Amino acid sequence: MSRIQMSTQERQFQSRLAQLVHERPLIRATLNPRSVTCGKAGCRCAKGERHQALYLVCTVKGKRRQMFVPPSLEEEVRAWVKNYQAVQELLEKLSEDAWQKLKELKEQPDS
Repeated sequence: MSRIQMSTQERQFQSRLAQLVHERPLIRATLNPRSVTCGKAGCRCAKGERHQALYLVCTVKGKRRQMFVPPSLEEEVRAWVKNYQAVQELLEKLSEDAWQKLKELKEQPDS
């Protein structure tokens, strides 16, 4: 389907989707904050005051993948996850539009 045949809303969704994909990286995962102990004998975490750590978590082929996110990268990684979620939302909207368009095409009498 050419852009001319698309509704204004579809064109806007497609344009926004292209922007998001080219803006910055995206990653399919969730961020999981955890309280951890480092294992050092004299550390405060050994006395129960645990460290906060952030992990990136996803499932690939049924297996869980996780990676520690250092504080220096937290903001960037959060943006990547948010970017993926925005792309997913737009894809859902485009898919719904396609369902509606197909429904309308099926209801048209054959010419």
